[in-house]
Amino acid sequence: MYKKLFEKGHIGSLTLKNRVVMTAMTTGYAGLDGAPTEQLCQYYEDRAKGGVGLIVTEIFRVNQEHGVAFPRQMYALNPMNVQPLAQMAERVHQYGTKIFAQIHHGGSTNSPEMNGGNLVAPSAVPNVSGIMPTPLTIEQIEELKAQFIGTAAAVKAAGFDGVEIHGAHGYLLCEFLSAAFNKRTDQYGGSIENRCRLITEIIQGIKAVCGRDFPVAVRFSCDEHDPFHPDSITLAEGVEFAKLFEAAGADMIDVSNGNYFCPYGENEEPYSYAEGWRAPETRAIKEAVSIPVAGVSNIKTPAVAERLLAEGVCDFVGVGRAHIADPEWCRKAAMDRNDKIHHCIGCLYCFESLMSVGYVRCSVNPKAGREAALHAEPARDGMGRKIAVVGGGVAGMQAAAELGRRGFDVTLYEKAKTLGGELNLAAATAPYKEKVGWLTTTLQAEMEEAGVCVKTGTAATPELIAELAPEAVFLASGGKPIIPPLPGIDRENVVLAADVIADRKSVSGNVLIVGAGLTGLETAEKLFRTGSADRVTVIDMLPKIGANMYPSIFIDVTHQMEGKPLTLLAGRQLKEITGAGATVLNIEEQKEETLAADYIILAMGTKADTETISAYEKAFGRVITLGQTHKNPGRIATSLAEAYIAARGFDPLV
Repeated sequence: MYKKLFEKGHIGSLTLKNRVVMTAMTTGYAGLDGAPTEQLCQYYEDRAKGGVGLIVTEIFRVNQEHGVAFPRQMYALNPMNVQPLAQMAERVHQYGTKIFAQIHHGGSTNSPEMNGGNLVAPSAVPNVSGIMPTPLTIEQIEELKAQFIGTAAAVKAAGFDGVEIHGAHGYLLCEFLSAAFNKRTDQYGGSIENRCRLITEIIQGIKAVCGRDFPVAVRFSCDEHDPFHPDSITLAEGVEFAKLFEAAGADMIDVSNGNYFCPYGENEEPYSYAEGWRAPETRAIKEAVSIPVAGVSNIKTPAVAERLLAEGVCDFVGVGRAHIADPEWCRKAAMDRNDKIHHCIGCLYCFESLMSVGYVRCSVNPKAGREAALHAEPARDGMGRKIAVVGGGVAGMQAAAELGRRGFDVTLYEKAKTLGGELNLAAATAPYKEKVGWLTTTLQAEMEEAGVCVKTGTAATPELIAELAPEAVFLASGGKPIIPPLPGIDRENVVLAADVIADRKSVSGNVLIVGAGLTGLETAEKLFRTGSADRVTVIDMLPKIGANMYPSIFIDVTHQMEGKPLTLLAGRQLKEITGAGATVLNIEEQKEETLAADYIILAMGTKADTETISAYEKAFGRVITLGQTHKNPGRIATSLAEAYIAARGFDPLV
């Protein structure tokens, strides 16, 4: 079906088995010494085994003094690292996949704490945090060129197939390209040719040292999308940059855009960004050069990748986070099994986990970040033993599919007529959230393949389950909404966010939403989108609205409501529901306030359903409770991972 996707491609003298490039993404899996760990090697090996044509690794730092972007960042200029890098390349090569190293310097985007307080850039222009970097001297530029070239030589010695120079996203080389950040008056500033000079000299240097047949790709921002700096890179300049890179000897252009000043998450592409949105820019670059062009464009599905290739937008498709979500993306596409792909849903949990715990995990792929630990296949020891799974949400479906694969006789009970649980609610908040619903389709396909018996429209009870005589019950029936015991909470104009999202309850007029997490804010967005409310006020006890949300997701959802009659009030505790609205406590000022409202929507989260858990534990010897006992009940990432690990490790004999 995907003819163009699986055609051979060429980058210089290098032949790729298909047109899919796994683009560079920082994982945090490398060692503190810059060498690949077993976890990182297994991560790349799994994607190679999954069929991708080319892997561009995460960033290699080229400078230890002022070029450190992350603590666990690849580094090739230590001779001790060449052998482990060679072993990593061999593990990728065994599947016919090629591997490039992306070479990088963060410039003023680096953290001062990791670089001895020493941030460098082309010129003294404040970074996104307001920190002023030190302009590089000519001597330092010469040293950096040698380090970029030396890194390329080191990875070539380790058996890598090529390198990609990172000149995008506001990092050092992008800063040289951008007149907004490059105010130099020497040979590296001013004209387009001068601003490109550092990259073109690195290309030429790599070719001189590594040979003409060693491919060099350049990734750059063809448009910075930066409204705060009038002199930032425009597409017209990006076209000229690409021509100069080709003339210098580059073998491929990898087109991206944006920098750290982008206001709406252009670099991270949260939920609302459509697949293929960058295509016009990529096409403009392709039309300007004769060398191959790779394009990233928030590609999540094989159909969009195929379309971009068929329309001549690019020669190779950059498929990044989709490969975190499913290492077998290519293989499943080749089998024409789109329904079995764990699609990236744009939730940015990969970014969030990288920032919070230092390494990447994924909402829809519980093995991401655990590839080494979970490499061995689980025991196929089910032997037809009966297992009951209660609940057809994400945790129940994941557990049922994994238990079925292990050979258990699994029956899943779901009280609703359709599967999905809270996934259906998340998908219903906005048209672009339909991506969340993809996971329901995938888990249904996996359960079907695993032979799970699914009974929808069936409200499970301990008595009903007892008729099955299961050896264990996996209880994934979900938690209970938090409804505080406050005066007036039982008024008819008090409704739950889930009921509003699912269109079971309607509201109008002036609406107050209690709870400013993702559910509360997305409920507000839906009210404005459907015209159900004249005005919306969202309150939260925490001192900051969206305090527990990843910043780009918070920006994305609130951006959808710009210009709407929306009021966000942090540090407010609900005290009472009255006939005119609600009384809240201003926590900082310790005084009560009255908020007028026609309807009050509760979006305060969920808690464990202890009564249901207790009833099942009394009735059955083995009950495994999923999705509501951890600190993030109802969250896709934690529920899916908990279910996968519990089902994978379940021992029927103990």
